[in-house]
Amino acid sequence: MGLFNKKSKGETIENDMCNVTLHLNMRLMPIDRGSLFEDPIDEVLHKHDIGEVTGGGTLSNKERMPISCDVEFSIKRSKIDDFISFLKAANTIAKDSYIEYDGKREDIGKLEGLNLILDGTSLDASVYEENDVNNVIAEIDDLLKGKGQYHSYYIGEKNTNLYFYGVSFEEMKEIIANYTKTSPLCENSIIERI
Repeated sequence: MGLFNKKSKGETIENDMCNVTLHLNMRLMPIDRGSLFEDPIDEVLHKHDIGEVTGGGTLSNKERMPISCDVEFSIKRSKIDDFISFLKAANTIAKDSYIEYDGKREDIGKLEGLNLILDGTSLDASVYEENDVNNVIAEIDDLLKGKGQYHSYYIGEKNTNLYFYGVSFEEMKEIIANYTKTSPLCENSIIERI
């Protein structure tokens, strides 16, 4: 037997790997991209011997605000359909996201995005001293109760952006708008679709 014996056709297909990129139309800081997508998906891929996460990146604007991000995978060709079905079934990906592999592109995602922009500079100093943005996030998450969820943030020079994703932007907007009327940190806040 030679050192480089040919594998049977079945083995070649089973072990042939395919590079797959998941483009997320989501504003996620790198640490959140890792904890929400890369780490849990990598765990599932290894558990079921499908493949692995090979990288990721976040596209930011010139102020370093996240715009979108990618997660890269190496997936067994024989499992590619299962992997794509798994991603499509996951209710954690925003609309206008997509998967790319072998020159193909498939749209994916169901969630809508909301950016709650908090005034970071012009409120009374006591408001910033006496209130915690983490409490705002927790209270909004509790009010959304499955209609949406906090995913990430961005702190700029003048504003703090809180990114929520859910089934309906309008439903999340109504809930969050009512909350902002009672929260000192949300004075002058703006809600926008992302």
